[in-house]
Amino acid sequence: MNEFVPAPSDFTLFHTLRDARVHLDRAAALGDGLAVAQWTRDHRAGRALVDYDAPGHHTLSLYLRGGETCFRLGHHGLHGGAGKFCVLPDLHRSRWSMNEDVRFLHLYIAPRRLAREAVMRLDREPRELELRDRTYIRDPSLEQACRALLDVDWRVPTGRLAASSAAEAVLHHLLAQSIGRRGDAAGSGGLAPAVRRRVRDYIDAHLGEALTLDELARVAALSTYHFARMFHVSFGEPPHAWVLGRRLAHARALLARSPEDLAGVARACGFGNASHLSRAFLRATGVTPGRYRAAARGQGVTL
Repeated sequence: MNEFVPAPSDFTLFHTLRDARVHLDRAAALGDGLAVAQWTRDHRAGRALVDYDAPGHHTLSLYLRGGETCFRLGHHGLHGGAGKFCVLPDLHRSRWSMNEDVRFLHLYIAPRRLAREAVMRLDREPRELELRDRTYIRDPSLEQACRALLDVDWRVPTGRLAASSAAEAVLHHLLAQSIGRRGDAAGSGGLAPAVRRRVRDYIDAHLGEALTLDELARVAALSTYHFARMFHVSFGEPPHAWVLGRRLAHARALLARSPEDLAGVARACGFGNASHLSRAFLRATGVTPGRYRAAARGQGVTL
């Protein structure tokens, strides 16, 4: 399977918003054909008319703050607002008026990724797939999935895996609600023993890197959708949670025997920086990394 891991800037709407003087808060690539961006527009920039002209990729947009006076031209009876979604297919054409402070989340989806997911999840031929254009809808389950994506730091390896898992859940909801489905092909069993070992060994060898769900699914030679569910059955928790446990176990081992400073241990375990490691370590163990290191090395500190 050829992988297409785009940067957010590879998607057309990224540049459309930049040209409209919308401020980019943060952005990240999340695996095969997926990227995420969070945007803010200040009313002091004046009114903007944003054109979506068949961008060549699908976009899911969630308003996070403001937008009550924003609207789609030709749909004046519908207005934005926090918690409202828009679904914009790849051949979508529209013009939008932005008149106030507004913050929103975009998930960009390459058509080939959505087509692949339709085959894997819904047993649908790509040529049967038609993503419906939807303007300012409310959907609590979809919003919850997006909130999980918003709640993690996309810049660090641990956050990137959690974000790709959350994006996978968003994609699942989007498919279920915007495309007719013919049945769920998800298996009920776990990973085969050889596959479990292969995935576990790969994770342990790449703890310092930004793993994604797509990457781990390729190691298992499974679709991302099936892999996530079969992994949960096999390991008892979602991939991002299990990998976090492995990162923390590796951190404990390094703290006990390695001369590396805290920043070095953090990098080796995929935590990005010492502060991120300290927060995760304290939350998981109830002690700081420094206190754990002192106790493990018999420096008169008790846990």
